[in-house]
Amino acid sequence: GFGPPAFDARFFERRGGRLGGERASYERYHQSKLANLLFTSALADKLAARGSDVKALACTPGVCATDMYVHVARRGGASATVDMSRVASVEDGACAQLLCICSPLARSGQLLGPPGLGGYPVEIPLTPPRALVDDASKEQLWE
Repeated sequence: GFGPPAFDARFFERRGGRLGGERASYERYHQSKLANLLFTSALADKLAARGSDVKALACTPGVCATDMYVHVARRGGASATVDMSRVASVEDGACAQLLCICSPLARSGQLLGPPGLGGYPVEIPLTPPRALVDDASKEQLWE
């Protein structure tokens, strides 16, 4: 069901590509995205502890017309509830990545992405999911 995201180590065991076993593919996808954010948060902490000027950033394109989204749409997934005319182009989806690379305002340990379905990328706080501020989860992933 839905609820606060929690890091689940079984999704990252070596299983020959069967991450998370028999769980739904989107649950595995969500766990991989959570792990990326958890890694970014842990790396930002480690860099700050060393006094480094290196930034650890994460970004998301939001919902955009990539091959992945088109595949979901063909299977009758998310497109059933999303107005396709509001879905960002692939080029617009790249804006968050460009901000991470080029913007001097990008702060270490942050997620950049569009609010809602689209729009200009903004800083999205990493603090709401408990796993992202939980030191034990960060260390578990780092190991």
